[in-house]
Amino acid sequence: MEFMSALGSQEDTYRPSLFELVAQEKLKELLQPAVQYVLAVYAQRYPRLLLRIVNNHEEFYAAIMLLVERHYLKEWGGSFAENFYGLKRVSTSHLDSIKFTSPINSQSSPALTSREITKSLLVLVGLPYVKCRLGLLYQKASGGSASSILGNDEQLEMENEELANPETPTKRKLAIRLMRLFKKVYPIINFLYYGSNLAYNVAYLFGKTRYYTPWLHLLGLEVKRMSMNDYRAHYDKAAGAIQQQPFSLLKNPLGAVSAVFSKVIEFLKVLLPMSIFFFKFLEWWYSSEFSRGGNSHDEDGENLVPPPEKIKPDPRGTKLPSTANTCPLCLSSPINNPTALPSGYVFCYTCAYHYVEEQGRCPVSWIKIDNAAEDLTKLYADVM
Repeated sequence: MEFMSALGSQEDTYRPSLFELVAQEKLKELLQPAVQYVLAVYAQRYPRLLLRIVNNHEEFYAAIMLLVERHYLKEWGGSFAENFYGLKRVSTSHLDSIKFTSPINSQSSPALTSREITKSLLVLVGLPYVKCRLGLLYQKASGGSASSILGNDEQLEMENEELANPETPTKRKLAIRLMRLFKKVYPIINFLYYGSNLAYNVAYLFGKTRYYTPWLHLLGLEVKRMSMNDYRAHYDKAAGAIQQQPFSLLKNPLGAVSAVFSKVIEFLKVLLPMSIFFFKFLEWWYSSEFSRGGNSHDEDGENLVPPPEKIKPDPRGTKLPSTANTCPLCLSSPINNPTALPSGYVFCYTCAYHYVEEQGRCPVSWIKIDNAAEDLTKLYADVM
């Protein structure tokens, strides 16, 4: 994997195949959910220390990857995922300058400049972070899970009421119009983002371009396989650095800390892929029959897990109607667009939404409800 692949071009043995490039992209995509899963598990044990990090996972992950990617770009000339597959980034101008003078494997490639490293970090860390935040904003603007359950009609109706209401603040009206514009523009931007990547992938596969993504084209960097000279130059450089700055905590504490930090980041090449495989194993385990044990069903195969206890009505709340399938608030029967609250009681959607927005509680059980749009659940059967 590190040096050669039979799938590469015969004209340029150091030109990686599209399969290698896609594989390192997939590895990069698996890192974030693996880190998020590990943080979520430990946050249950140490909530005071890690809960804030879990709630701001995107920023935390971007900061960590900024350090990791900067290290690998500086030391190896490629990102973490590229280095894992034995790939490097080389300036197109450098390749053009040596094209007719010496073969690519006759000498090691020059290190990336500070400007090239900065631009690569913007694409490797900054671009995915911005896209992630825009995706979350689009999901929130579209109504999130409540929209997928209840549909967009209710949300559009409420927004139209706010726009038509002369008492609605101007900032609120502007925010609604901007959100509507964003919901129209974001799918187009998302399509162009993935469409351009796909177009470059296909062009690279058929040898029509030297770059497999448009971002590398903008940076003027090509991805190549690392040669033996690249590895030899790296280890010779590391050995020379150790001789010049001995690993002594007393004589050179800054150098010692830097050396330890570099070793830890280098170990990530082993640790992070292992965490991905561990994450996938746990995902399979908890979805399989092995994790459920043999005592959760009776002889007939029926589930023995008892149903949850019913939350009793609160004396301060609305009384339940005597007839079934009747909304406790408007007493309409049957219930119009039946919607359940976290307490388990069912109401008309409009009645429940406006009551929770005004009171912040369930009308019957009087339990506190923070968000009406997120905590209402659409029912696809008339249930009371």
